Amino acid sequence: MESGAKGCMVTVSGKLRAQRAKTMKFMDGYMIHSGNPVNDYVQTSTRHCLLQQGVIGIKVSIMLPWDSTGTIGPKMPLPDVVTVFEKNESF
Repeated sequence: MESGAKGCMVTVSGKLRAQRAKTMKFMDGYMIHSGNPVNDYVQTSTRHCLLQQGVIGIKVSIMLPWDSTGTIGPKMPLPDVVTVFEKNESF
């Protein structure tokens, strides 16, 4: 989040403390989950860790900020962003 991301989500699933598997989610910031902008704005990575009890999976999702130049994020803005222009009073 300090690097400029709008939001992040970390999901840890597997046999964490008990015999039965569980899923824990940790979220911070703003994250979109559905629609076509997910393909442009959200980067996701998954890793599997082999432990003595079994396998746990870690999934990290990071939502990138909008950037008009396209260097640190997508060029197109989110579809729910509304821009209000002032009325031009020239006759």
